[in-house]
Amino acid sequence: MDPSVEMYDSALLGILQHVGEIKPFIEVVFSFLLRRTDFFRIMKDKESKMGFPPGVAKQLVMDTVTRYEQIAKSLMERSYETKMATGEVPPRAVETVEVETEDNNTKSTPSDSTTQDLPEQKTIKPEVKQEKTEPKSAPYESGLPKVTSQKSDCYNGAVRDNYSWSQTFTDVDITIPVPKQVKAKDVQIDIGRKHLKVSLKPGVVQKEAEVLIDGDLTYDIRREESMWSLVPGVGLQINLEKNLEKMWLSVIEGEEEIQRDNIDPTRHLHEMDEDAQAGWRQAMFDFEQKKAGKPTSKELETHNVLEKAWDAEGSPFKGTPFDPAKLNIST
Repeated sequence: MDPSVEMYDSALLGILQHVGEIKPFIEVVFSFLLRRTDFFRIMKDKESKMGFPPGVAKQLVMDTVTRYEQIAKSLMERSYETKMATGEVPPRAVETVEVETEDNNTKSTPSDSTTQDLPEQKTIKPEVKQEKTEPKSAPYESGLPKVTSQKSDCYNGAVRDNYSWSQTFTDVDITIPVPKQVKAKDVQIDIGRKHLKVSLKPGVVQKEAEVLIDGDLTYDIRREESMWSLVPGVGLQINLEKNLEKMWLSVIEGEEEIQRDNIDPTRHLHEMDEDAQAGWRQAMFDFEQKKAGKPTSKELETHNVLEKAWDAEGSPFKGTPFDPAKLNIST
């Protein structure tokens, strides 16, 4: 385990004490990744500099969990061995001999040692507690079941009968649950500049084609930059790239609109273009530098220019050690 990660313990402990439990603590972490990074952004092509290819972010999380599970298991075994060496816990059993008694007739398993009369023992079967099982959802028949989704599926959006949708300033994400047996070839999706139609081909679930969404979009989209995918265990995921950076009140015209007051107007870092992101990072760097009493990026740039000019041909300071205190630097 990398010891450098422990330097963040005090900050993380403060968050954990504030939220009180592990689950909301994890929600805080993933909410930060969603709002302030491009962790959940899907790369559109190989030239994209933001986000990850489909499935890579999820696999990264799973690999990290698996790695720390192994670390935890190793630490537990090491702790047990230490306590066993000091006598705090008895050593593990090497061999288990089971003795059963029935009508005063003792049956025992043979061993290599000399056979002796053993006291009568009764095999006690541990009481097995039956766990409560959650009722299974009704099988998929005709039509689509209601969406049961996390909040992230309807962030700045809503849950509809056939789908859920969320949005940022730049795009709209639609999630449609479908039966597990549905393959990508079974789906027909037409994404137009102002129209969206999603259906399952005949014979997949019903004899006839089943239309899931069919209607005009609230606003124009960039058709060439929009895409869809089939995610096993999740359903159809459609990403619509907005033509104008504005918040929608509904996806399909005529549907119930969301409350304008419930929309989060925060512009996330991953929604900004590269120049805006660079400016934001520079501003954050300058803020931290000033907070620590260190020079800002502009001051560092000025310092580097002066240091190069200090020993340049024709400079009165040529041949002497660089000393910024001799200069009147105005930034």
